[in-house]
Amino acid sequence: MKVAKSMVENTFKLFREMKKHHCVPDEYTYTVLIRMLGTKNRVEEFLAIFDEMIANGCTPNLTAYNTILHALCKNHRVDKAILMFGYMIKNGCCPNQFTYSVLVEGLATEGQLCKLDQVIKLSKSVMNTSIYGFLVRRISKLGHAAEAHKLFCIMWENGYKADRTACFLMLENLCNAGQTQEAIDLLNKMRESDLEIDNTTYNVIFSALGKRKNIPLIYSLYEQMKQEGPLPDIMTYNILISSFGRAGNVDGACKLFDEMEQGSCKPDVVTYNSLINCLGKNGELDEAHFRFKEMEEKGLNPDVVTYSTLIVCFGKLGRLEMACRLFEEMMDKGCYPNIVTYNILLDCLEKEGKSREALNLFDQLKQQGLTPDFITYSVLERLQSASQKPLRPNKQRSITGWVVSPLSPR
Repeated sequence: MKVAKSMVENTFKLFREMKKHHCVPDEYTYTVLIRMLGTKNRVEEFLAIFDEMIANGCTPNLTAYNTILHALCKNHRVDKAILMFGYMIKNGCCPNQFTYSVLVEGLATEGQLCKLDQVIKLSKSVMNTSIYGFLVRRISKLGHAAEAHKLFCIMWENGYKADRTACFLMLENLCNAGQTQEAIDLLNKMRESDLEIDNTTYNVIFSALGKRKNIPLIYSLYEQMKQEGPLPDIMTYNILISSFGRAGNVDGACKLFDEMEQGSCKPDVVTYNSLINCLGKNGELDEAHFRFKEMEEKGLNPDVVTYSTLIVCFGKLGRLEMACRLFEEMMDKGCYPNIVTYNILLDCLEKEGKSREALNLFDQLKQQGLTPDFITYSVLERLQSASQKPLRPNKQRSITGWVVSPLSPR
């Protein structure tokens, strides 16, 4: 909140009168003044007020220290804030989470998180698992994964066991950075420390391994999960099937699907989408279409992803008639295509030299109220170019890319 200059001056006038009448200011009075001066960026003045506070034998409480630390960081005086933090610890005032939050955000804003080591060193006498965990979580949420990991390692080295939230955040950071083996090591350390490991924890690692097509590690971790718990859930199976398909391991994906059908965790629409994508991408179009019919027989309604997956598979393997038939079918069943579906079919029509049909489809997507995107216009540009030169012979193209992938756990 901005403080008007006149208000600050009037407050100080009242402060001087207060002292003139021998009314001794307390820590609350000084804290109010420091906060007001801090909002006006009057650094030297609020430091002078703090010195006066100490000189008059008024011991600052936690609120007073937090106020001055916040004012210093807000005014880009992080080095002075660290010194003040050390003075706070020395005088027996124990910091709380707000104290550390102010310092971490101040250091991050100034690009000086490397100085967090000084804060940790000064905190030695009051440091505990809770503070370490809070710092790891806060730094992670500020987007500084490397610094959070460094602090996390220091925490374990110093004999402090992180809480589950801090461990999970660190595990996510490692997976996002592609350090999957380190993530698995951390998972095992969590188990050794009797921290709860749920499906989401495993799924994050499976997702990272799947994106890197590391099937051997997926197999190993999956077996560990079944032996030690928890049992795989629907998201686990969906990620694994998608991962196997991405790596071209159709047999592995089908085996997992069969395992689901025989167990208590039954396939859902996303499972079928993943399997259909796996089969179609790897050239098993007839089997993919069979699974499509099977899901309908089991009472599962194909969604826009199901149809889009099949359309791109049939279209890219030269079976345009089947792709168009599926498109009409989804419309008849009230499953309206999105811009991705339209782009897929437009691309297939253009590559097969069906310019008129592609332009008609473009008109249809506009009538449906959809907004063309960059890909749509790229296809239209190719159509325009093709109309000005002889048609090139069509070649059967292999399928690349995926229409659907549940590799990011929700």
